[in-house]
Amino acid sequence: MIRLFIFFICCCFTNPAIAAGAGSTTGDSSSGQAGIEQFTGSLPVCFIENQGQVDSDEVAFYVKGADRTLYFTSRGLTIAMTDREGGEVQRWTMTVEFEGTGRVAPRGENRQETMFSYFKGKPSEWKTGLPAFSRIVYDNLWPGIDLVYSGAKDELKYEFVVSPGTDPSVIRLVYRGATEVFLKETGELEATCPAGVFEDGLPFAYQVIDGKRREVSVRFSLDASAAKGAAACGFELGDFDAGEELVLDPVIHVYCGYIGGSNGEQGHAVAVDSQGSAYVAGETWSDEASFPVSVGPDLTFNGGTYDAFVAKVNTQGTGFDYCGYIGGASDEYGYGIAVDGQGNAYVTGLTYSDEATFPVLGGPDLTYNGYYDAFVARVNAQGTALDYCGYIGGDSQDHGRAIAVDSQGNAFVAGDTRSDETTFPVVTGPFLYYHQDSDAFVARINSQGTGLDYCGYIGGDSNDYGRGISVDGQGRAHVAGETRSDETTFPATVGPDITHNGNYDVFVTRVNAQGTGLDFCGYIGGANDDYGNGISLDGQDCAYVAGDTSSDELTFPVTVGPDLTFNGATAYGGDAFVAKVNLQGTGFDYCGYIGGIDQDHGESIAVDVDGHAYLTGYTKSDETTFPVAVGPDLTFNGYSYEDAFVARVNAQGTGFDFCGYIGGDFCDYGHGVALDSQDNVYVAGWTESPETNGFPVTVGPDLTFNGYQDAFVTRIEYTAGPLLQIQPDPLVAGQAGTFAITNGLPNANAWLGYSLVGPGSYWIPSLNVTLDLTNPILGFGPKLTNATGTVIWTAVVPTYASGKSIWLQGVQYGQTTNVVPMTIQ
Repeated sequence: MIRLFIFFICCCFTNPAIAAGAGSTTGDSSSGQAGIEQFTGSLPVCFIENQGQVDSDEVAFYVKGADRTLYFTSRGLTIAMTDREGGEVQRWTMTVEFEGTGRVAPRGENRQETMFSYFKGKPSEWKTGLPAFSRIVYDNLWPGIDLVYSGAKDELKYEFVVSPGTDPSVIRLVYRGATEVFLKETGELEATCPAGVFEDGLPFAYQVIDGKRREVSVRFSLDASAAKGAAACGFELGDFDAGEELVLDPVIHVYCGYIGGSNGEQGHAVAVDSQGSAYVAGETWSDEASFPVSVGPDLTFNGGTYDAFVAKVNTQGTGFDYCGYIGGASDEYGYGIAVDGQGNAYVTGLTYSDEATFPVLGGPDLTYNGYYDAFVARVNAQGTALDYCGYIGGDSQDHGRAIAVDSQGNAFVAGDTRSDETTFPVVTGPFLYYHQDSDAFVARINSQGTGLDYCGYIGGDSNDYGRGISVDGQGRAHVAGETRSDETTFPATVGPDITHNGNYDVFVTRVNAQGTGLDFCGYIGGANDDYGNGISLDGQDCAYVAGDTSSDELTFPVTVGPDLTFNGATAYGGDAFVAKVNLQGTGFDYCGYIGGIDQDHGESIAVDVDGHAYLTGYTKSDETTFPVAVGPDLTFNGYSYEDAFVARVNAQGTGFDFCGYIGGDFCDYGHGVALDSQDNVYVAGWTESPETNGFPVTVGPDLTFNGYQDAFVTRIEYTAGPLLQIQPDPLVAGQAGTFAITNGLPNANAWLGYSLVGPGSYWIPSLNVTLDLTNPILGFGPKLTNATGTVIWTAVVPTYASGKSIWLQGVQYGQTTNVVPMTIQ
């Protein structure tokens, strides 16, 4: 059986049109750039059902923006715009029509809580409580082909679903109202009109064979035989295996671009605010002549070799809200960034510059202490200046490695120091005395930045390094790093492991809210070297740690997954790992590897409220051994160099929802990861791969490699495939149908139910079944698992269901999916 999904994003529209006549204009045309997200602003897309509030009876649904509207009819899509710049109202229209169809009206899916009301005319004419949906579907638009539109925060997406035995070449989209329609050299389709430019992103198609994704080549094709004033577009596909399923690509780069100048940059950390703007910290040795400085906080390169930088990328990823330096006459490095609810950015790193040139302001310490100091700075929400900036350090080497912020605006910094308590600013705890070599430290800076609420060591008699920090809602700081100190001097207590395992071990600890001591502190490690690089918390305040290890499964504390077998060899540097520590800190809910046969490094981790862990790092392992799954890129790009990677571990820790590469032909490193409220993934790092050597630039903020190495930032969207499917189509009353869970629920409790609804009726009580996925019961046949891992049940459709629609619902870990796929014969 073959189901072909052709998927792409309508990613760019330059001043689209509003409903006048097709191709009509009023006033002068405009050439300003506008992204597709400007159809809807910053809110999620709502497809509003037309129940008479829109004059045209042909309009079934529409998406309304401030000056832009999309109308969905049985004929196609009308894109409309009103431009009021310069005091003169200007209107344009472009249409995308479905050729050769039976004029199918779309239906709404996934009804949203939001409703709309229109109080126009007499009260009897008012339209209130109108429904809105997150998806609309044109069923069987061409025989055997469905068209689905959906909306995310920043873009409109659409996909074609081609059923078995159907020829996708029948798909034809006719553009009217455009002065020119053509294919760009990079394969995107572009339509120009008096309003500007409309662009469709590249389509995607692939098959999963033996657990590996194999991309099927697909591209736009233009038909020159279309009528005058119009252009017809279709698709050309390469060879594919007719015996295997072709599926949609659910993991895509919404944007990916460079941050850099003519010399070199490294991006170390990324944070995201509530609006979906990304904040990146790193360092650069490019001066303002080539580095993309904009707004601030400092637009002038300050000297030495490096300045730290901080950049805020706009929500569309097309450019910078601000980008500037933090530095003095010597060198600075930006290692960590966080953002509060007001959009203030908090940066930490290290500096060699004293107060004569470093932009000290407010605190916590205005005097340089020697060799190099950690620093902490808060950038105001506009990016124009620093609210405060100061040192944390003593007379030796002090690193600020990571930063977090609580809801009161207190900043928490983790790092390491070689300065003892005679010069390091210890106050309160958790420990006030220095051991030797290097100690980790943790500090809380008050909300004004003027001083330290607490600051103290975490360490033993050997080297200890603090690498990551996260803070929970109770104000408790969780710190991860690595240590060579054994339990005789390191403050191991409670767990997860209180015995040092040899060489470097990862450590994880929770500092109490007062900073006076540790709630738990323990090791994660095996017989060889283990490094902890990042830590994050879920909605229950369980700690998740990422790093890399050279210890195999004989000594490393693997449990559950995602991979229990060491993949590399110690000569190659080992595997990345991820571990979830239980709430008490006494042990692991899971702990496992992420890696292939070569070097794999886990650098940063973020966790959503449902317990999915997102990791980034870099790897030299190609797709033959690295656990690629779904995307964003399943093919290793680096030859003998590294590729960055990004992965999502499922909530049980048993495997990957997705795992893929980010990179080009040269070195690419992922170093920071963050999530927005929609669980879109943001990765920052640096790359030596130009766009001409395969680095996957799209949208921005800068699509051109600037020299030597650039920082990069990318936003990746993951949309899980449909949870439930029903076969055959249509179902027949009295006969068996197949109910399939397509994205592989684990063997844990979940429930699956269905109800029937018919004309003029409300929900009809029917069978609601509880399924233990190891023992399906009550009306469903035995559980079967096909070659791709799909879990399938069969059930006889009730005879009284004739003429009704079936509604199916599944719940797993609080996530609900509804499907209304067909009418029962």
